[in-house]
Amino acid sequence: MKIFLLTSVFCAFAVMSARAEVSVIDVRTGLHPDKTRVVLEVSEVAFYQISYQGNPREIIIDLRETPGMEQVRALARKAAVIGVLDKITVEDHEGSVRLRIALRKSATVDNSFTLKPDHGHQFRLVFDIKATSAAEWARQVKLTAPPPPPPPPPPPVPEPVQEPVGLSPPPSPVAEEISAFVSEPPPEPQSPETYDDMLTGDSNFTLSGYVEMEARGFTQSAMDPAQEDWTVSFALEPLLEYVSDSSSSQIMFRPFGRVDVQDKSRSHFDIRELKWTGTLDSLQMTVGIDTLFWGVTESNHLVDIINQNDSLEDIDREDKLGQPMASLSYDSPMGVFSVYVMTYFREQRLPGAKGRLRLPLPVDYVQTQYGAGAGKWNTDWAVRWTHVIGNVDVGLYHFRGTSREAQYLLGVDGTGSPVIIPRYNLIGQTGLDLQGTFDDILIKFEAIRRTGFGPDYWAMAGGFEYTLYGLGGGDSDIGILAEYSYDDRGSRATTIFQNDMFVGMRWAANDVDSTELLMGAMFDMTTSSKFVNIEGSRRLGENWKVSLDARFFLGVPVTDIIYPLSRDDFFQIRLARYF
Repeated sequence: MKIFLLTSVFCAFAVMSARAEVSVIDVRTGLHPDKTRVVLEVSEVAFYQISYQGNPREIIIDLRETPGMEQVRALARKAAVIGVLDKITVEDHEGSVRLRIALRKSATVDNSFTLKPDHGHQFRLVFDIKATSAAEWARQVKLTAPPPPPPPPPPPVPEPVQEPVGLSPPPSPVAEEISAFVSEPPPEPQSPETYDDMLTGDSNFTLSGYVEMEARGFTQSAMDPAQEDWTVSFALEPLLEYVSDSSSSQIMFRPFGRVDVQDKSRSHFDIRELKWTGTLDSLQMTVGIDTLFWGVTESNHLVDIINQNDSLEDIDREDKLGQPMASLSYDSPMGVFSVYVMTYFREQRLPGAKGRLRLPLPVDYVQTQYGAGAGKWNTDWAVRWTHVIGNVDVGLYHFRGTSREAQYLLGVDGTGSPVIIPRYNLIGQTGLDLQGTFDDILIKFEAIRRTGFGPDYWAMAGGFEYTLYGLGGGDSDIGILAEYSYDDRGSRATTIFQNDMFVGMRWAANDVDSTELLMGAMFDMTTSSKFVNIEGSRRLGENWKVSLDARFFLGVPVTDIIYPLSRDDFFQIRLARYF
């Protein structure tokens, strides 16, 4: 019995000692194209919990059973403050380490995981932080807020005092420790939001992506009898990513392919990303094929210019072709300064003879014209500055090179049949984007000034998004959107956004299946035509997602630039399997 007691005491102290020996060896940060990474190197597997604080705007990471406050504080001071990070401070929280990550803008931990020891490193806790909307930020603050303290218990009712009869001797301190140890309930399993116990192994490679089936049906017959009223297609987009041990180097490969059973011209393959990114202190360089998106407005992506639109995918201008380029960014207290150099221009391709959402005449890509003497090999460049000033995110850039927007000319092919010939002119474009976050409302604004081909002109788009949180006392949120677009070319504009008003609603159920719905309508204030857009999505289990989209063109006159699409109303359903 004595041997059992001594063994139990030894095991108890051994467990307590092992839990107390977890120490933080290093704190590192890394800037990646779409996220800011924080890495904590620890001596053993460490349990952690993530929460959010609204004022000031902070991500809080509590490392349980992790002492050594002064050492961690010194390591945090040496870590580079980059990306969305504003400051990292360390404090004592109930005897353990608490990291307070102050943010320059609303951002959440998009992914967190643990790496096993390898290549001279110990266990590493990795936190990938991505910028997010004000609505999602407020939801995370609400979800991770500590529960209100329970009401104080009622005063105890005194019991009648009785004379003690045959009191037993008090238990010894050793017996109390043994009793506390053996009676302690086993720890509850940690949720994926607080601790990822599925270690990724020794490899620094990760593979993810999705495979998708899409069905699209049109409600009206087309203007051209050769066009089909329905189609089915299949798409695949894997993502292979390598991150070095120090998180200072990253290689990413993201190809994309679609096969359409009706329109062979819509069947296409593209490399969205194939790039190397290296980070050294406040500098970041990227070389390869990349995809960038600039802008803040919902209805009109006015300032976005680096990548060509993939119009074979959809007409919403949110799918982009990969662009060969090299870029260099410097993150300073005055903002992020970036330089981009691009070559090999990507042409915009449209659906073919049997496809819908196309021009009335076939496009002859063999006769494509360029304003630059070097054609598609012309060197384009851009410089951009972004900064967070108080509650406002600011972006300012200048671009010089081949316009991503084609000028369509009438011509004939080798047989004398009429065709459309694309021409891409040299332009200069200066753009500004602003987004102000003020509690429940986002103020959005974009503007450009374009020169180089034809008369110089300017255009703008701006509006707001107001979010109602916790609708009806539940978890769902509703955002009200309103935006206005203007182009000073008026009826001579080559875009549909010359004098248009957009109103919409965004609903997020904030449930475990991430149910979302976006509905909006664009009203042309000149021609009175209307474009209605509906997008909804919901997860099915852990790996599946279903999306339903609908687009309608209403009251489009013959003089409107979108008249060739006026009979192309359609419904679309997508079923994707993520891996």
